[in-house]
Amino acid sequence: MNIKSIAKISGVSVATVSRVLNNESGVSEKLRLRTLSAIEGRGYQPRESSTRRARIAMVVEPGTPTFDNFFAQIFTGISSYAFANNVETTLLYHAQGDVGELDVVELLRKKRCNGVIFLSPLSRERAESLVEARIPAVVVASRCEVPGVGFIDCDSRRSAYEQTEYLIRLGHRRIGFLCGSLDGIIDHQERLDAYKQALADSDIELELGWVIPHVPTDVTERAGYDQANQLLDCHSDVTAIFATNDAMAYGAISACVERGLRVPEDVSVIGHDDNPTSKYYNPSLTTTRQPLRDMGTEAAQWVDLKLKGKLDTMPSKVIHGDLIVRRSCAPVKISS
Repeated sequence: MNIKSIAKISGVSVATVSRVLNNESGVSEKLRLRTLSAIEGRGYQPRESSTRRARIAMVVEPGTPTFDNFFAQIFTGISSYAFANNVETTLLYHAQGDVGELDVVELLRKKRCNGVIFLSPLSRERAESLVEARIPAVVVASRCEVPGVGFIDCDSRRSAYEQTEYLIRLGHRRIGFLCGSLDGIIDHQERLDAYKQALADSDIELELGWVIPHVPTDVTERAGYDQANQLLDCHSDVTAIFATNDAMAYGAISACVERGLRVPEDVSVIGHDDNPTSKYYNPSLTTTRQPLRDMGTEAAQWVDLKLKGKLDTMPSKVIHGDLIVRRSCAPVKISS
């Protein structure tokens, strides 16, 4: 069985079969699926290079000019697996503002991609189009409930509850929360919900103004700085600050220092993600570690195995992050 035979059986040209095998654009999905059915039904085996090519699609917020530590760790994991296993990768970088105009399947075809890893939330409509097009897809650090699309994420609800509970065990009862963007980002929503639940379970009444909404900025350090100042303007008596991620925690610490507040003697600050720099920040940051590099590696492996026919369905996995206790948190200071 060769390409010419497949073309004759499918009723298409040899060029069309070649485009389908190489995931190129210019072929309707109906014709593509008809050709693939003929290929799969007759045991034709394309060249290995055609079946092992993984590509990475990455969605970032508008105005973000570079990768931050969060995305860089995931991308490093993906790249490490790709290099070790002779898998090709391509970065497809565009802003969220382009999402509504972007036909992701067509884009992947144009880039000759037959697998994709998303580092941002994936809409149901888009996920279903990938399943229909038979493009293996995995979402990292978010979730997708569409059958056929895999995801790997951390249990933000559990980790945020443990973080808030840790602050409470240190004696803190006036704890502010700096929100990340809640627009479609499940992890950020879960962290906020868990913070509220932990307070309620310890009979701590949430005061108006403790939760500071996300302030969109070019960099998350600036968001943490602005939101911490807003919190401290309204509640100068808070003794602890929970920032949605490590970068925002860095900004919160800067805001505290500028106000003459010592961290952690006057205000404890806790983050989330455990960026590589958090261990060396001054003070070193208490946070929850997400194994982002490992998550990227596993996502790349899933796509690769699916393309090789070694996975029947794309897996889904929620893992638990570890609380990393460092010097940015301390027992609440007792007033004399």
